[in-house]
Amino acid sequence: MSRRTACAGTLTVLALVLTGCGAGQAGGEKDDARPSRSAVPEGAPAAFRLDHVGERDGQLTDLAALGPDDLWASGYDQKNGEVTAGYLLRDTGEGWRRLPLPDALADLPYPPRLDATGPGTLWATGAPAEQNGTPVIARWQDGRWSTVTPPPGGSLLDLVAFGPEDVTLLQDPHLPDQDDGAGNITSDDRSQVAHFDGTRWTTTLLPSAAAALDGTSGDDLWAVGHRSKGPGIGGEGQEMTQTAAHHFDGTRWTTVDTPLRRFADPVPPEAGAALGTVFAVAPDEVYAYGRHSFNHGEVEEEPDDEELRLRWDGKRWRDLPEAPGACGTRPPLLLDGDTGTLHENLWYQAADGPCYKVKRPELPTGGEVGKGARQGLALAEVAVVPGTDRIVGVGHIAVMQSGNPFSRPVTVHATR
Repeated sequence: MSRRTACAGTLTVLALVLTGCGAGQAGGEKDDARPSRSAVPEGAPAAFRLDHVGERDGQLTDLAALGPDDLWASGYDQKNGEVTAGYLLRDTGEGWRRLPLPDALADLPYPPRLDATGPGTLWATGAPAEQNGTPVIARWQDGRWSTVTPPPGGSLLDLVAFGPEDVTLLQDPHLPDQDDGAGNITSDDRSQVAHFDGTRWTTTLLPSAAAALDGTSGDDLWAVGHRSKGPGIGGEGQEMTQTAAHHFDGTRWTTVDTPLRRFADPVPPEAGAALGTVFAVAPDEVYAYGRHSFNHGEVEEEPDDEELRLRWDGKRWRDLPEAPGACGTRPPLLLDGDTGTLHENLWYQAADGPCYKVKRPELPTGGEVGKGARQGLALAEVAVVPGTDRIVGVGHIAVMQSGNPFSRPVTVHATR
């Protein structure tokens, strides 16, 4: 399942467009301090509970559930706000145990992202310190780590895998700027997909920029993002970008139309739309999320940003009805099967039910946690454990107090 979003861009609208850059700040926003009093629907999670609390300052950044008794997490220690060491955690049914990173990933500046490719197989990918560096790829299989030669050129944006011989990467190939022949220089922000068949990589350049990748199989993939050319760009509307979706049917990638966006006149400066998250449930049920925004602060009367929520029904992309309350303004962390959707800051939209706040855990008062300290849980990644009714999350709890604020990496779980 696709989980990463683009968090940087030269245009204000892309800088983001995507509210899904991480899981929000620990501690929540003002409306998070007043959770909904709606009753928890039957079958939906009511509360997250602590499973593991790290002994040092730091955060957990990613999660992969290979099976009921094989969970992996990646994270880092920090000191004085600086990352000092990356590491792995693994739970084989007897609690979380800290492990070192494989040698290929040990010297990277940040911990790797993790992706399960079935029982017993884990992919760990990271980026080197140099800008635009080629990704480093390691694979855990048959109880040992090995390295995989990366595809040529391009930093990693997203990854989806359906087995050791069916892995697809989404990359930014960092193409050089283009000259249109009239002296106008424009950036070439097209993205690249690379497929691994167990032996070699095959690369394809998409016609526009993509930020997220997901699919139901290697023959049914979606890459979503934005485009800066074509219908709805420039002209009277002055929209700089429109949303974009590209589909792979096992043979070739094609661009599929998405709804056009345009602010009412007068259109605000540097307006544009982009998608940053995609979840594929079935070939005729795919969800994409993003934002229609602009460069704020340049005009007195500004329109509201538009949260984008699209659904593919097998024939076309359509706008989803507006979700109630906080669930309509926060990107999703997890599509929880037929039960509902978990959104950023632990808001849960039950299927055909209310939007409510899942109760978050706190560290016990005493010792480092002073009386009256404020605490906030931020989840970086959430997954349903295969074959169970458990939802597992990783992230950190920030303790905000005078004299000794700190952050502890945590794993949590909720039961459906």
